[in-house]
Amino acid sequence: MKTFKNVCTVILTSLVFWTCEEDEVLLSEDCAGVADGDAICGCTDSAAVNYLSSATSDDGSCVHYVDNGDFYLTFNGADFVDVGDVLPQGAYTKAAWVKQEYSYGAPNNIVSGNESHAFWAPWAPDDEGSKLSAGHNGSYAVVQDTDSLPTGVWTFVAVTYDPDIESGTMTLYRNGNQVDAATGVSPQNESSKTYIGRYGNGNYWSGAMDEVAIWDKALSSSDVETLYNAGYDLTNASENSEDYALLTGLKGYWRMNEGEGNTLSDASGNGNIGTISGAAWSTCDDCGCMDPTACNYDSEATVDNRTCVFVDDNCDVCVDGTIVANDLDGDGICDDSDDDSDGDGVLDEDDSHPYDNMACADADQDGCDDCSSGYNDPSNDGPDDDGDGICNAYIISGRTVYIVGNSYNEEGNLTACYWIDGSRVELPGGAWATDIVVVNGTVYTSGTGEASDACYWINETRYDLPGNGGEAEAITVDSNGDVYVAGWYNDGSCYWKNGQRIDLTTNGDSQAFAVGLRSNGDVYVGGYYMNNHHYVIPCYWKNGNNRTNLSVPSGGDGEVNDMAIMDGNTRYYAGYTMKPDNFAGYVPKACHWRNAGNRTDLPLGGSSWDIYGAYGRGISVDGEDIYVAGYTDWYEFTGQEETTGGSFPQYWKNSTIHDLPGGPLTNFGTGVAIDIRVADGDVVVVGEATRDTSYSGSQESACYWLNGELHYLVNQYDVPDGLEDWEWSAARGIFIE
Repeated sequence: MKTFKNVCTVILTSLVFWTCEEDEVLLSEDCAGVADGDAICGCTDSAAVNYLSSATSDDGSCVHYVDNGDFYLTFNGADFVDVGDVLPQGAYTKAAWVKQEYSYGAPNNIVSGNESHAFWAPWAPDDEGSKLSAGHNGSYAVVQDTDSLPTGVWTFVAVTYDPDIESGTMTLYRNGNQVDAATGVSPQNESSKTYIGRYGNGNYWSGAMDEVAIWDKALSSSDVETLYNAGYDLTNASENSEDYALLTGLKGYWRMNEGEGNTLSDASGNGNIGTISGAAWSTCDDCGCMDPTACNYDSEATVDNRTCVFVDDNCDVCVDGTIVANDLDGDGICDDSDDDSDGDGVLDEDDSHPYDNMACADADQDGCDDCSSGYNDPSNDGPDDDGDGICNAYIISGRTVYIVGNSYNEEGNLTACYWIDGSRVELPGGAWATDIVVVNGTVYTSGTGEASDACYWINETRYDLPGNGGEAEAITVDSNGDVYVAGWYNDGSCYWKNGQRIDLTTNGDSQAFAVGLRSNGDVYVGGYYMNNHHYVIPCYWKNGNNRTNLSVPSGGDGEVNDMAIMDGNTRYYAGYTMKPDNFAGYVPKACHWRNAGNRTDLPLGGSSWDIYGAYGRGISVDGEDIYVAGYTDWYEFTGQEETTGGSFPQYWKNSTIHDLPGGPLTNFGTGVAIDIRVADGDVVVVGEATRDTSYSGSQESACYWLNGELHYLVNQYDVPDGLEDWEWSAARGIFIE
């Protein structure tokens, strides 16, 4: 963009003259067309699927509803969709097309809450099937069909509720016909979540679902009949979807036509976007693309499901029904005719990675790829901040990742350390390190010394903390540079401020594992203490002398292992509770608490017959999302010792569980996740994973997972030759700068 500015010159003679002229200056435009601007372009509508919270200028790209053809979701008895807080107290209608599959004992929730309201078809053994039911506040069969819901058949189901008619009227429908009704039904209590295919922390649906909708009013019987009469053979329901939109009060409408991914768009336009956990995309057996000119033409399809895709670009090719781009660098020359396919300035025949413009060779042998800048330029192939002749490595581009723990050093001693983007830094005099924070380039770590005493380090300088037999578990620093360390010693729990101990709960069994500072300066420490009845109670302390218990199941106990603070105010604590169990005695349940104790139990990754329980260890907040790292312990079965049992790493995003790949299965399991952080959409989890294939002799090794991919932090060449246990190490905390 050309702009002009006045350039004035002073001419000094006996008189002073000013001369001005316009000078042409070339200023670059930002994405919004503003000269020398700094706009971030993207979708600014929070109701859209592709909403970009950081965008400052809308680029017209917002998509509210994704329609890639005619699809539906299948649920295997452990899957669900979280559509958020979509159902307020009061009137509503829930409707869906469902196809139940036989699954003995399945609760078969269709559209239900995390509490207070349920629409389901629970198994009824005496009738050899499941009956459509609904209700509120613990009475979840207020209305119930007399006949069983058929299996393997698409069925339209609906329930309406109007609190203003006869003290609360609930009406149940199947295939457009009323099958039951009840009056005097109290309104549902407040719930914070609504699920498709689940109630509470389980009670899943088995089968398929499509065209799920919720209204904030009770539809009339004729409205329900109209929706049913629209018909269902997959494509008919989609073609008649306008019937849903014409009925006022539509809160959420999930047509399930995405066909891919883990996001369910809301066709109502209200932005109640669903997150899919486990459910799989399907289409009807006879459905497919019926256009012979399409790349994905299916000659056996008898029903067109609107999924046809066509080759539009000259360089694109159709390979086995999939369009494959054939112009990697976008230069208009197709890859099969392009001598430099990735556009990095190196001919493909000389390029070690001809389809990756960030990698080509290391001609100057400086440890950095000559194309690390995106183009072949050995003089600009990466910085060498520490002057060791090796260019910087990174885990996340543009970020520095610090991971703390312990491992063997070059002398063969197991010591405390931390890693900067994978490069090990020794912490003098330490046995292990537990937590890490970086402020303005200064590294603060907590841990335990070689003599089993609490300590912390500022960079590589160690500071011992008073208290015999102590361990320092967590560390943070305030804006004044004051250092806070949480931990414990022989007499109980405590924290230290700048090395001065502040006792919390002493003369008893109590330990502190987490510390955090609110923006107003309040100091919060999380941990546990044992009460007079010998129960271990999860708790937090405020400013050293104000202890608050956190909720546990009736007859159970628990611990706080970590904490995070959202926006300098709202506190989240991660840990677990122990719940009495008729089969196993006590079983652990991973959870997190909000502020003074609103507990969220986190789901298991399988059935209670296989899983002993789960533990929450580390917690992180990213925007409105809560991430918890932890692991699940599985039962070991007699005669199947080498294929069952042990600990398995995972993390939860909000209430969705994500399994992490561990090492080889051993008597330990495959690994454990200890801490978690999120930056720029990248999820980094740290912990331990098995390394050796030996069932009983494998060591656990420090590792991290980047977006679910496992990376070990220690290598055999880091330690002396012949050290048998070189893998033995742990990663316990993470900080991303």
